[in-house]
Amino acid sequence: MLINVHFLWNHVDILLAAVILVITIKTFIVSIVVKGFGYNNKTSLLVGMSLAQIGEFAFVLLSRASSIHLIEGKLYLLLLGTTALSLVTTPLLFKMIPAVVHLGVLLRWFSVDSNQVELGLKGEVLRIDSGKRINLIIQGPHDS
Repeated sequence: MLINVHFLWNHVDILLAAVILVITIKTFIVSIVVKGFGYNNKTSLLVGMSLAQIGEFAFVLLSRASSIHLIEGKLYLLLLGTTALSLVTTPLLFKMIPAVVHLGVLLRWFSVDSNQVELGLKGEVLRIDSGKRINLIIQGPHDS
């Protein structure tokens, strides 16, 4: 209700740049923190991608900041749009995780921990064998 679609459409370039910047920086920072706790590269990147969106509490903070005049109207609308768009892109980030893992294995960013590792989201399984062979298996709702 608070989002002015006309304003965001007129500033779509700034909005997209802000969302990409937020997602990239948050993924990078969270990945470094998780890596600092001793986890491997794959785990740290996956956690970073999972936590890359701006949380819903930002709406509350932005509303309060606007009501006490800490931020002006245009910046408020832009930050609202950035928050909403980052929340909307979260399912797309989750869909990209198998492709990122695939790319990471191909570029040798990630090592295969055991003989076989399976990752996937809701019917998609990326199976990595120790023989460096990668198969993408799509399971339908009737497959077991």
